Order: sequence, then C-alpha cells, then structure tokens
Amino acid sequence: MAFMGISCKNKFITYGVKDVDNIRPVRLYKHLLENEFEFDYLSIKFSAVLEDISGNQSFSGVIRIKHDSIIWISLRSFNIEGARIAITQDSIKFLNRLNTTYFVGDYRYLTEAFAIDLDYSSLEAIITNNFFFYPPLTSDDSVKAIQNFKSCDDSAYYCMSSISQRKFKRYYIDRRIPERKEKKLGKDDSRISYETNEFVFQIIKVYPTIFKISEMLVENYYQNQKMRIFYDKHFKVGTQDFPNSIKINISTNSINSTINFSIENVILEDKSLSFPFKITEKYQEIKLE
Repeated sequence: MAFMGISCKNKFITYGVKDVDNIRPVRLYKHLLENEFEFDYLSIKFSAVLEDISGNQSFSGVIRIKHDSIIWISLRSFNIEGARIAITQDSIKFLNRLNTTYFVGDYRYLTEAFAIDLDYSSLEAIITNNFFFYPPLTSDDSVKAIQNFKSCDDSAYYCMSSISQRKFKRYYIDRRIPERKEKKLGKDDSRISYETNEFVFQIIKVYPTIFKISEMLVENYYQNQKMRIFYDKHFKVGTQDFPNSIKINISTNSINSTINFSIENVILEDKSLSFPFKITEKYQEIKLE
C-alpha cells in the first residue's frame, strides 16, 4: 500500500493507571521519546471550532507535514477553501483566498500575534502530540535541560515541571511577587526576554501505559502569557498512538482564544506529498506594523 492510515471510527485506546506514584523527569522524558509519533510525510484531516470573544467559528481543513521541513495547512468552510498556510523552519506564509491578500514573514509574527515564543519544531510537536521544550532550546543539550526538571504530583498522570511545585504555588499565592520581580529585573522592559526570564515555565502531564502527553502548560508569569494544550481519545495509526481530540487555549492580556480540533483521518505517507503555495499578481501583500 502507498500509505498507512486510519479512520477515527476505530476504537479509542483505554488508558491505564499509574504503576508507581512518580517517575523521575529524566526517565519520563526517555519514555516520551520512545513513544514519539514518527513519520516522514503525514496527512491529517480535521474539523475545528474556534472560540473567542467574538463567538464561535467552525471550519475544517487538511494538514500536510514533511518532517522537520514544512507544515502546510488548507482551511475550508462549507467545502470552500478560504485560506492556505505554509510554515517552514524560517518563514510563515499565509494566503487568504476570500479577500485575495497574503502575508510572508518570520516567527516574530507568532510572538507578536499570540505572545507565545514558538519555533518550527514546537509547532510540529504540538500537532503530533510530541514533547518539546519551552522556551525552545538555544542549543541541542536536551539532556542537560531535562535534568533541571522536577517531578510534580498528580493522581491520574505522570507529571514533570521545569519549576518546583513550591515555586509554582508561590507565584500565585505570594502577592509580593510583582514587587520582587521588578526589583530583580529592573523597570527596563527590554531586559525581560523569553530566554532569560525565570518566570517562564512548563508543566507536562503524561498518560500512563502509552506515555503520550495528556496536557501541557507553558506560561510566562511575568507577562501574563499562557498556553494550555490538551490531548484525548488516542487511537492507533499503524502501531503508533495519535489523539482524536486536541484542544489549545491561549490566554494573554489581550487574547483569550480556544481552538478545538477533532481529528477525522490520519495517513502516514511513504512518498512525497505536494505543498502547493502560489501567490499570483491578484493577491495584495499585508504589511504588519
């Protein structure tokens, strides 16, 4: 066969229970890597609902991915393609077919639009339910990075965090934190960055047995930026596990949006996919300030 795929009409996986109270972060990270969703070319058909202050908007689409290379997305409403997106390691392109406009930029667009610092590997990991470090590592020393993680308590899931539970709770209980932040960092906002701010952290909850991520929280407490990702109802794609339900919530001082994905079909391709993205003369470029 040219591909290996599955329809979500198949049975969902039954999650097991924890066989021990806790797993050290280094070992839990190893389990996550062993159970990563692996592919060369991947095609995903989905339906989704976007919820924000303006109401709910339903749409459907197709995601095609070449591992470590490109994420291509076609968005549709009432079976009419309204937008096309192409994301590579260093660029983001958006084509709006409804008003014949386009945008070409880099990852600063995501940071400015959603106040979340993501790179290509992070986006691919979010789609495929794989682990990623937040903020993105500036080096390849993942072994050293995971050694700084702490175990956290949870009755249903294995859990690890880039900060201790004691420190996490202190952020939300101690009202003196804002004053201490200003004293330590100074009033110059230019000194505050995603890479150096100690108030940026990550919490990961993991399903027992299948060792896939159930929930991930990434947060910049200082700048009130938060993203939560939830995965549920895993099913088999060949011998690998993939979520039927993906929920992403982004909350900042100016944004509170949730997108709920329902995965309808997943195909592991063993041959190259096409990623068409052509900007013709009729399209007008959008310039972001």
